Amino acid sequence: MESPTGGHVPVFVSICIFAYNEESHIAAALDALDACGTEARLRLHVLINGCTDGTEAAVRAWQPRHVEVVPVVLARGDKANAWNHYVHEVAPLDADIHVFTDGDMLVSKGSIAAFLAAFAAEPHANGCAGLPVSGRSRDGFRAKLQRGREMAGNLYALRGRCVAAFREAGLRLPFGMFGEDGLVTALVKYDLDLRNPRDDLRVTSAEGAGFGYVPLSLWRPRDWRTYRNRKMRYAVRRQQALMLYDLLRAGGPAAMPAHVVDLYRERGAAMRLAWRGPDTWFDWVAIRRIRRDMAADDSVKQEARAHLYS
Repeated sequence: MESPTGGHVPVFVSICIFAYNEESHIAAALDALDACGTEARLRLHVLINGCTDGTEAAVRAWQPRHVEVVPVVLARGDKANAWNHYVHEVAPLDADIHVFTDGDMLVSKGSIAAFLAAFAAEPHANGCAGLPVSGRSRDGFRAKLQRGREMAGNLYALRGRCVAAFREAGLRLPFGMFGEDGLVTALVKYDLDLRNPRDDLRVTSAEGAGFGYVPLSLWRPRDWRTYRNRKMRYAVRRQQALMLYDLLRAGGPAAMPAHVVDLYRERGAAMRLAWRGPDTWFDWVAIRRIRRDMAADDSVKQEARAHLYS
């Protein structure tokens, strides 16, 4: 890119890292981004949301070599809320692309350049998925993202114009929503309004953009609770998506609830339990807890974090 005076102006990439109690992982995640190897100018915004450990201190102590780093501390520990804060309050609107990842992900070297190349090759696309490079289910996960043109919250990118459109529309994700990646994918494909025709070509993937993580193991007892909590989040996420997408298809962006409890009260009465093999138990518990929240008074909406089911 050339400046008006003829000098080279590097592409500006803003990176949003969601960090919830990632004291032991965040330095490695930042090191990986620092080593991404690109001529682009990178600014890392670390969304330190609701942490009760030393994540903030670890971020402030980290020494970047090639990038800028901006810690952003949020009292309320909710990823959807952190996403909203970044997009509407923090995201620099002069960034060419915005990359989203988690504080326990190791982003592969070359990922930023791969995102930029994918967007250059598909100018119609506003979203781009990164792909897993590790894990037992790596190949199936990669195929799912590529075949369905989906984005996973582990690593994805949005064009600057897309983030600007979210901000201009005032479109925020519901507080307490699990699976913000699926909702963002849908909104991108439907040009922010689920009443529009769906356009899967709005989302692509970058073969060279990858993320790695330590997979869970049945042989590590400390992973059992993590696995159970993850299954519970998936079950709640499924119920939330069934309710929310119907609501948005009927009412468009104006129908987006501010909080999942508002969503539950609007659509929760229609929940029904269906057989899904071993996952049925998690669905049953999720529905019970959603019904409990529907019956609670509005103080439930003041909780610092949506249910982690820990």
